[in-house]
Amino acid sequence: MEKGQWSRERAWEWYHSVPWIRGFNGYPSNCVNRIAMWQSYKHGEVMEQLEREFALAKETGFNAVRAIIQFECWYYEHDSFMQNLEEYLTLASKYGLGVMLCLGNDCSVPRELFKPAVFGEQPVDWGYHGGIRRGAHSVVYNTEGYYLLDEPSIEPKYYEMADELAAKYCKDPRIQIWDVWNEPGNGKRYDKSLHAMERFFEIIRSHQPIQPLTADCWSYTADMVPARNIERRAIELSDVVTFHYYGSLQNMVVLIKNLKEYGRPLINNEWLNRIAGNRVEDIFPLFWLERIGSYHWGLMAGYSQTYEPWGYYYDECKKPGSELDMTKWQHDLFRFNGEPYSEKELAIVKRFCALADASEGGKK
Repeated sequence: MEKGQWSRERAWEWYHSVPWIRGFNGYPSNCVNRIAMWQSYKHGEVMEQLEREFALAKETGFNAVRAIIQFECWYYEHDSFMQNLEEYLTLASKYGLGVMLCLGNDCSVPRELFKPAVFGEQPVDWGYHGGIRRGAHSVVYNTEGYYLLDEPSIEPKYYEMADELAAKYCKDPRIQIWDVWNEPGNGKRYDKSLHAMERFFEIIRSHQPIQPLTADCWSYTADMVPARNIERRAIELSDVVTFHYYGSLQNMVVLIKNLKEYGRPLINNEWLNRIAGNRVEDIFPLFWLERIGSYHWGLMAGYSQTYEPWGYYYDECKKPGSELDMTKWQHDLFRFNGEPYSEKELAIVKRFCALADASEGGKK
């Protein structure tokens, strides 16, 4: 087993050994944020809702889920967090969902808006994407995002977290992929998290995991190539290339062509933005045709309200020539009551999941 980055051959060998990955992002509908999802408070209620949603995902044809952890839950509620993560993995496995576990995250707000973690009942701002009035997507912030990693006394704890999780789960098949860092450079952080991201890769690889490692590219030039140094470095370190894109089908096609030049398997682990024309009926069949892994954002509408538009869209849609369709849900496939947002969309998803199953036989 390689101690460093997998060779391209090794990455493709792994990718061809698993079914076409089709999964989803998000929190259970009774959670407004990741603290609500991972904390000990009302954990039983969270797991009950997760089971309902995982059963719905399996029925739809999905076989994967992407879970972003919350450092503060590991740090302040360590033992219960570790138990909750174990229960999450067990439940996902019960419903045939491989877990992409995401550790680091650059989606953040400026320091003056940062609020320390408070456990217990989580406030919900109704009518706002993410369930928070001043969240990371509410406006276009002009100052650097902040989170606890930036504190010299706390930074080593992040590495302890990565080490503990990798040591415990590096050989556990319930984890399908390590997503080392979500959207590196976002929140106008640019290269601020570069060292930490590199350390996470190094720490996880020191345990010789059976799973591939990756970190996501997410911002692009007009020519649809990764725009930032930290994103290009993320791709250089990754075994498989993961990318986010919420824009048009035309741009998605060009982006895929460009990313194929890295010669590694491609997985899109964030997409679906109906408001901007990033639609199920276009994108999901494209991913099936190209056999690109897929994790759209949002299984079921809930407290996090990711069906609402990003806040800055309210200004963007007023600009002359805007093509944003604010009459549509942004993310999510199902309504609060478990009924589909669109029967037509759901039929498309089920059709291509079934086609994948039929062509791949007994892959697990």
